[in-house]
Amino acid sequence: MPQVLSWRYVYFLTIGLRFILALADSYIHPDEHFQSLEVATSAWLGYNTNIPWEFTSSSPARSYAPLVVVYWPVLKVTSLLGLESPLQIWYISRLVLMVVSWMVTDWCLYKMLPTKQERIKAIYFTSSSYVTLVYQSHCFSNSIETVLVVAAVYVINELRFISGQDASQHSKAELVKLAAALGVLVSFGVFTRITFPAFFVLPSFYLLKSFWRWKALPFAAGATFALTSAACIILDTVMFGRRSVSELFTDPLDFAQYIITPWNNLAYNTNTSNLAKHGIHPWYTHIAANMPQLLGPGLLLLFFRFRNRYWKTTPFLAALSGVLFLSVVPHQELRFLIPIVPLLCCCFDLSLGYEGDAKDVASWSSVLMGLWLIFNLVMGVLMGIFHQGGVVPALDFLHTQKPQGVTQVWWRTYSPPTWMLADKEAEYQFITLNTELQGFELDETKKNYVIDAMGSDFKIVDALIKNLHNKVMLVTPVASFSSNFDASRFNKTWSTPFHLDLDHLDWNDSRTLQPGLAIYELV
Repeated sequence: MPQVLSWRYVYFLTIGLRFILALADSYIHPDEHFQSLEVATSAWLGYNTNIPWEFTSSSPARSYAPLVVVYWPVLKVTSLLGLESPLQIWYISRLVLMVVSWMVTDWCLYKMLPTKQERIKAIYFTSSSYVTLVYQSHCFSNSIETVLVVAAVYVINELRFISGQDASQHSKAELVKLAAALGVLVSFGVFTRITFPAFFVLPSFYLLKSFWRWKALPFAAGATFALTSAACIILDTVMFGRRSVSELFTDPLDFAQYIITPWNNLAYNTNTSNLAKHGIHPWYTHIAANMPQLLGPGLLLLFFRFRNRYWKTTPFLAALSGVLFLSVVPHQELRFLIPIVPLLCCCFDLSLGYEGDAKDVASWSSVLMGLWLIFNLVMGVLMGIFHQGGVVPALDFLHTQKPQGVTQVWWRTYSPPTWMLADKEAEYQFITLNTELQGFELDETKKNYVIDAMGSDFKIVDALIKNLHNKVMLVTPVASFSSNFDASRFNKTWSTPFHLDLDHLDWNDSRTLQPGLAIYELV
């Protein structure tokens, strides 16, 4: 391997990249805000926010449990330290996710793999993956799920290894601890994301073998699963305002009073008409589109010459299980598969299935590893820095300026995470504009308005702006503004070059390729 590709150099370089990208401003998907800090800051800091339907429905589909475990401590510490800026809260939350993911993933991979070479390989590829560097520091439920999946795979792999040895080599207490830990992980994983069990359908074969051999293990796992689930259910029932703790314990066997968010989520997502609102995809989307985007040249290290000697390993079976069973669901987003990345990095076959000339193997491996680094560097810059990278800085600017009597119109950006306005006085009204100028009224008691025009037609947005009576601040990509608006009608008050809108590219119009986001004040 060329010296520049030495695992030591790459690994130490990725340490710096982890921190740089954790503090970069990219915005990958609305859920990283709207299912995390948009809800958490409303619950514990009293912010007026735009809470998503999963938390406002009569049948809530998301649990507060991961928010309490991950974000409540962050909000508590930042409050105690007097760090009240939303940008500070955001950066600290992302650093916490990055560090926890880093420590847990590397530790599990190190403990799970049998030899030094296998450990180095797995950690090398995992740490250099843009998915690790970027996604794992963003506030996704998928990022939390990835940590839990890796930890659960480690526990199952330990039980699998122990079940193949003489019983006298391991104490019963050690086995019970592993089973108890697994019960907690599975329960918390299910309350984090309903997709969590999909990764364990195939590995459960080895788990059942362990449970059959040591009869105490299913009881230990079942007990901790039940206790953790009960705690999550009680927490959600209280947080959603259904009952107080004292009321719950007045009649604890009245099961109708409890809110079970995974059940509600499952009921929602098994209804095809509900999924159609979010997008229906062909069954092969994960395999044909999402896996290549996640792994790039790494797919060749997995299936070069359609061979892989790791196919019986626990990480490979867990990844395969996730891909197969999540492909049954007709709504398939790339981020649903991010837990497979560290698992499959364990299974990259550097021998490429060859049994012949070692020089040929080394040559091909070096080429593929070079392509791997180039792919992840490009994707890391794109997704970690430029992708919708101006939205958060724009909100931070608007927060620090504290304008009054202003209507913000966001066009052709991801939905603005309004928690970053830190509105504790309920001065803002939040409006989502659909395809037509219908269905909303301005609340005259509010001082400011945020209108998310999404990807509406230009004529609709232009008509909206002309009909607004107070000061208008248009937030839109520079490319969209220059292609559609008359610049003489606006003053540019703020801009950043670190923003790329990939949803409205027109390869026949070079102006749409221009990066940048700006705030334009209507004159």
